[in-house]
Amino acid sequence: MMYCLRKNIAKSALTLIIVICLSAVPVLTALAQEDNTAKEKFNEGIAAAKNGNTEAAIKAYQVAIETDPTFADPYLNLGVIYFDKKDYTNAVATFKKYTKLNAQSYDGFRSLGYACIEAKDIETGSAAFEAGLKLKPKDVDLLKGYAALYFKAGNWAKSIERFNACLQANPTDKKVFNDLAKAYQEAGRKTEAVSTYQKALKIDPNYWMAHFQLGSLYLAEKEYEKAAKAFEQSSTLNKKHWKSFYNLGIARQALETQEDYIEAYHAYSTFIKLTAGMKSKQVSKMRTQANQIATQLKNYFEEEGLDYEE
Repeated sequence: MMYCLRKNIAKSALTLIIVICLSAVPVLTALAQEDNTAKEKFNEGIAAAKNGNTEAAIKAYQVAIETDPTFADPYLNLGVIYFDKKDYTNAVATFKKYTKLNAQSYDGFRSLGYACIEAKDIETGSAAFEAGLKLKPKDVDLLKGYAALYFKAGNWAKSIERFNACLQANPTDKKVFNDLAKAYQEAGRKTEAVSTYQKALKIDPNYWMAHFQLGSLYLAEKEYEKAAKAFEQSSTLNKKHWKSFYNLGIARQALETQEDYIEAYHAYSTFIKLTAGMKSKQVSKMRTQANQIATQLKNYFEEEGLDYEE
């Protein structure tokens, strides 16, 4: 599950705070001067961030905060940068300070909650989502995040509870049904997982991810015929999803008929083509296995005189 934090930056962070020095005011108080400097540094941070100079933006926001610790906006923007850098510990700490200064900020609590998902900080994340939901009780984005907090931490019972709460607010969200089904699957509740994947597919029969996840469940249960049918659907609907083709190869190969061996060969061959150039250890290992199996199957076809070309 992936989440976009940037789109929810507070409106005050999207535009420069214009600092106007009026000549009619001959002397500024020390507090006003500090406030002025803090806003100038905040503006510098925004400009640096827009130009892609992240380190300069961080420094500018930090100076703004040091100059005026009660100025909330720099905390929010600084937290977003930390989140983008995957520095989730600092993101959580910074968003937390922002919400203390701005206790009515939906964006602040949402940002804090989503940072806690990545940091696996259940206590802080739960409090953040609860506070956000007090501001917007039926906000789907907060409800999804709350469920994801427990899902990523492996607390299946709580994630199931929260996904169901999300569906009460939005009963036609296929992605939530799919995530709820995965939680049921991880909790070992196979029957409920299958029925929930099917609910997602009832909403959208072309939702390839639900077909893939359902196939993965069947594959784990060694129900190879059902798995193969599900992977055929997901690979047809998303012709670039290499995992579907790899798993389809496994399922077809396990059925052990000549026709299925031929289908497995084609699935593995497509997987090899789709993953050409990928360097990760996982993919490299899968490619090695797929190449070995495809070669063995090809030799078998030729020995048996079978027509295996498409």
